[in-house]
Amino acid sequence: IVILIWQRDLGTAVLFFAVFLVLVYSASGYSLVLVSGAGLIVIAAIAAYYLFDVVQLRIDIWLNPWADADGNAYQLVQSLQAFAAGGIIGEGVNLGYPTIIPVVHSDFVFAALAEEWGLIGVIVTVGSMFWLVVRGLTIATLQQGQPFKAFMAIGLSTIIGVQSLLIMGGVTRMLPLTGVTLPFMSYGGSSLLMSFIMLGLLLRLSEKS
Repeated sequence: IVILIWQRDLGTAVLFFAVFLVLVYSASGYSLVLVSGAGLIVIAAIAAYYLFDVVQLRIDIWLNPWADADGNAYQLVQSLQAFAAGGIIGEGVNLGYPTIIPVVHSDFVFAALAEEWGLIGVIVTVGSMFWLVVRGLTIATLQQGQPFKAFMAIGLSTIIGVQSLLIMGGVTRMLPLTGVTLPFMSYGGSSLLMSFIMLGLLLRLSEKS
């Protein structure tokens, strides 16, 4: 995590720390682990706001993107407009103007989905990610007799769930932007490869359960 922070890859650092907290909580059952971990994340976010210019910029545009809609907040503002343009049923596949959003194929692919497929597509995507996480946690409960397999299933499910939550929250302005990719959807060979490796491991863990 220190190496990630040093490289200013703060989104991945938050992801790793969240998985660490969930695994420690799963092993110990102490809810204080989650509470104290959440407190540490808040303290780290405040410290990062004053230490890193990129964090300060992302939080500022998260709080008020319209103040710099044509500048640093352009990407987020266009994302919000894409969600608004999509409406309930969307503009249609390959219609609309999602490419106006910079890096739409990677960090902001969820906004492109919202514009082309609308609220229906968003609900299906969120529901699919949620169901995948639930199935992964179900595998963990069925592997209680083998702790390593159970914790692996919990960890993999948490990675998929937290990573999806971070990027979905970022493009909808529910959370500050973190720059992580959306599993199975964002462009990028390494991200797609690791997503399918995690899915393959979950399938392997579920074989006898």
